[in-house]
Amino acid sequence: MRKYILFFLIISCLACDGSTPVEPPDEKITTEMMEDVFYDIMLMKAIKNSNYVDPAHKEYFTDQYIYEKYGIDSLQLAQNQTYYAQKPKLLKKIFENLEIRSKQMEDSIDTIMKRKERLKEEELD
Repeated sequence: MRKYILFFLIISCLACDGSTPVEPPDEKITTEMMEDVFYDIMLMKAIKNSNYVDPAHKEYFTDQYIYEKYGIDSLQLAQNQTYYAQKPKLLKKIFENLEIRSKQMEDSIDTIMKRKERLKEEELD
């Protein structure tokens, strides 16, 4: 039994040595464009799941918008997501940039909200 476990362990280690090259998809999306695609997907999902969207307009928040905007199709997006998932350093950089962008958006929304509150207070005075 120990021999089987040892054999399985050795095979597992050899299979996971990282020597398998990750082939880029036929139509590789640049990291900058992939970041933009992920950003738009993130925004669309956040807006679609909020209670502030008129149900009549929810139909506009579909994947088809992403495909048309970036000139890609679902297969190309899926292949590139798989490619970037196998490149954790690239994917980490993309998500770090997404975090920075979302924080900047949050800060700008806070600034706008504070400005509106200040204007309302000035109107009341």
